[in-house]
Amino acid sequence: MQDIRKERTLIFLKPDGVQRGLVGEVVGRFERAGLKLVGMKMVWPDRPLLDRHYPREDGFLRTLGGKTKDAFATYGLDVKKETGTDDPLEIGRQVRGWLIDYVSSGPVVAFVLEGIHAVSAARKLVGDTLPYRAAPGTIRGDYSVDSPTVANVMKRPVRNLIHASGSIEEAAAEIPLWFHREELHDYSRADEQAMFGV
Repeated sequence: MQDIRKERTLIFLKPDGVQRGLVGEVVGRFERAGLKLVGMKMVWPDRPLLDRHYPREDGFLRTLGGKTKDAFATYGLDVKKETGTDDPLEIGRQVRGWLIDYVSSGPVVAFVLEGIHAVSAARKLVGDTLPYRAAPGTIRGDYSVDSPTVANVMKRPVRNLIHASGSIEEAAAEIPLWFHREELHDYSRADEQAMFGV
């Protein structure tokens, strides 16, 4: 069984977060919450990397497309008129393509965090994937109000600042895509004794 104190998750600040100068603020939030930074780098991701990173599975794409349809319905907009289809799978494919185009358009800052329940703790700090629904005090809630309705009408993805692995399994698949083993470091933080009694 894996040591729960060593759970890891992948985070990357997308081009909008980097261009807005939010790297230090975002990293600081995770560190202040007790998560340990074990690897970090700035990269300009290419399309092949992002094609491996963003799932192509129908379930993921339907979920992505379904969120878009729901947002359009909420505001009484015709999703078929704006996207050319009302099929969640097709809409999801469009959004995935826009996402890859966007994330490959500039540098990102990728990092791996380690700690107790790192995946769920990071997701809680990041906030809802749709910034207009993210709670105040979360990263997305404090720095973005973008929505799929506006984004999809403009034929672009939601600019939600940051990616955070959605599950332990997702993190285990994503981390090796972005980091070589020798780029991840094991060390003790000075405050671990005070926070966790170790």
